[in-house]
Amino acid sequence: MKEGKFNLDKILIASGFVGGIIFFATIYFLLPLFYPEFDPVNQTISELGDSHSPVRIFANVFGFSMFGVLIMLFAVGIFRSDEINMLGKTGAVFFLLAGAMMYLVGIFYSKSNFSTMATLHNIVANYQFPILAMGLVLFALSIALNKKLRWLTPVILILGIATLILAYVFFFTNDLQNRGIWQRFAIGIPYIIVMIISVVLYKERN
Repeated sequence: MKEGKFNLDKILIASGFVGGIIFFATIYFLLPLFYPEFDPVNQTISELGDSHSPVRIFANVFGFSMFGVLIMLFAVGIFRSDEINMLGKTGAVFFLLAGAMMYLVGIFYSKSNFSTMATLHNIVANYQFPILAMGLVLFALSIALNKKLRWLTPVILILGIATLILAYVFFFTNDLQNRGIWQRFAIGIPYIIVMIISVVLYKERN
């Protein structure tokens, strides 16, 4: 019974890394190859999943929603971990919420920027990142005194600051050049942090 629980926990923790691999492989690299009109430099990744996209089903199901489910599983793994204190488990709740919102990104897509679907899409797409950032900060602080994990604290905080700067430029700069590139970095860095946490915690369970 204990061994089974141990294996389940490893699978849950690994979901953070596996989800990131699938997300980046599909949304960042693979699917744009099958959408010749798509310009990754100037278009946002949401446009891979809109109703005009020839790859919308793959983007919404395997790119966004599946990633959201795997992030939620990762959050459950964090919450179950004996290595993580209550502050870190609180951070895991924020991971869970961010994962739920990423799942909904794949559900809410639209033809028009003025539709209800588009409004819902913008809410779940944009607000997941402040929520994820809060989870990362709480997690970083929770491991600051953990002898095996405390080296992660400055890594998470430094990359988190970089993310905030990129997100500020992306959301608050009018007529931003190379908008697609800015968005990919603003989105990619926090989920790379999640992948790093996943790998480190997975190794700690060996």
